[in-house]
Amino acid sequence: MARIINLIIIILELTAFAKVRKKGRLKSGLVYYTQISNLITLVSSVLLVVLGQKYFVEVFRFLSVSMLAMTFFVTVCILIPMSGRVKELLFSGSGLFHHLLIPVLSVISYRFAEDRVSIGWIWLPLAVTLVYGLTMLYLNAKGKTDGPYPFFRITQNGAAKTVLWMTALMIATAALSFGIGYKKSMQTDMKYVFVHGLSGWGSYDRMNEFIPYWGLTGGSVIRYLNNQGYDSYAASVDPTGSAWDRACELYAQLTGTRVDYGLVHSSAAGHDRFGEDFAGRALMDDFADSKFSIIGHSFGGATIRLFSEILKNGSEEERAGTDEAGLSPFFKGGNGNNLVALVTLAAPTNGTTAYDRYEDADFDSTAVKVEEKYEKRSGFVSKGTQAEMDGRALWDYAANDMHIDNALALNERITTFDDVYYFAYPCDSTVKNEDGSVSPDPSITESIFMKGATIMSRYTGVTKGGFTIDASWQANDGLVNTASAGAPVGAPMEAYDARNNLVPGRWYVMPTFRGDHMSLQGGLTKRINIKPFYLDLVKMLAPLSE
Repeated sequence: MARIINLIIIILELTAFAKVRKKGRLKSGLVYYTQISNLITLVSSVLLVVLGQKYFVEVFRFLSVSMLAMTFFVTVCILIPMSGRVKELLFSGSGLFHHLLIPVLSVISYRFAEDRVSIGWIWLPLAVTLVYGLTMLYLNAKGKTDGPYPFFRITQNGAAKTVLWMTALMIATAALSFGIGYKKSMQTDMKYVFVHGLSGWGSYDRMNEFIPYWGLTGGSVIRYLNNQGYDSYAASVDPTGSAWDRACELYAQLTGTRVDYGLVHSSAAGHDRFGEDFAGRALMDDFADSKFSIIGHSFGGATIRLFSEILKNGSEEERAGTDEAGLSPFFKGGNGNNLVALVTLAAPTNGTTAYDRYEDADFDSTAVKVEEKYEKRSGFVSKGTQAEMDGRALWDYAANDMHIDNALALNERITTFDDVYYFAYPCDSTVKNEDGSVSPDPSITESIFMKGATIMSRYTGVTKGGFTIDASWQANDGLVNTASAGAPVGAPMEAYDARNNLVPGRWYVMPTFRGDHMSLQGGLTKRINIKPFYLDLVKMLAPLSE
């Protein structure tokens, strides 16, 4: 979203400067604070569109937006009252763009769509504004220019009045810059790591800058939480890779190292041992010394559970098959004492019949009646979640791990640790019919999920491994069975009760969230303001680190 808005700002700036150039005032206009601030804005917006929200770009954006806010303030509160030229300054020519549209749009973009730098940078717009003001006062005193603003006419105003003007302007600059850059201080020393699900994306992906996975069209949840004082990060793992591969990628991003999939695993899976190098661009600073909670949506739930297992216990297979000198610290284990809590959201913790029903010869999905419009739209899901075969073993893809038998086998490898708090949030977008059966509710279920949700709500059977899928598994969110999204089968668990004290080493199954599989992302066409949900979640987790 930030890139889109800044692209619009670039177009507006070029249009405005074309008008200035047409009147022959492009070079002479550089004595105006307005033109300088808009020129800085043009450069900062170009940098953001081209390079993304890198830190130095955000510093530049903070400077330009603060100066634009000052431009708008001076125009509306000083120049218009003194001259009465409302139309000329705000609603015509370059003034419409430089004094009104671009300042307003820039403030909106920086406050709601861009990552904001520390308020400690407030000195920068103050310094630039002061240097500009002092320069104009000097040129006015020497008679080399007149104005260009009335408060710079030092000869006419006198020293005392000029000091008052400059003091007032600097106070206004400080107040506006503070208002634009302010965000709440950190509310806790806990850090929050969010891991996306199948076919998802995170902060390392360009897609995230246009439509964030966490929040979708409702705006970035990660940015919102950071602005509320909760240090949050969005990882970017393989959209269709196995839980193992994704866990290895998550470790590399958190530690700022090269991805190591393990010698034993990569040899068996038939892919390269090493992947992308995150040196110098770790997801967070000081991971090893930071208390953190980890939150996974959908297949992100399996990812973070396996990640916690390897982080703490390592991998016996990798230790046995790899020379000590070349073994990743991830596979050595003994880490993760700083992991406070693990949260799964609509996760196929025990697998999903969205995959198993296809392989049950005793179940005829074509006999389930589905409206034609939902038949057509369901293809979006199958195409969007289908992996591109790249030569690795078929068991090294997410689809394999989400089969019920395979998910249950994965659960047997993963420990529920006595020093970690566990929370599971199931979702349900079905309604109970008069005959006791369930059906997806089209008012809260995306049309792309309706076909799959309908078939899942009719399916019962037995897996190849002998696990019985009965009617209790029919409620679903379109991709994951509600019954599967609770605690791992066999793990210590209880229903969450806010009145009870939380203890580590057991799963708390949270009240079922009414919504489909994308509801906890913010929804696609069934939009939900999901930010309050995540704010409540991080507030609940924060005291656990004490």
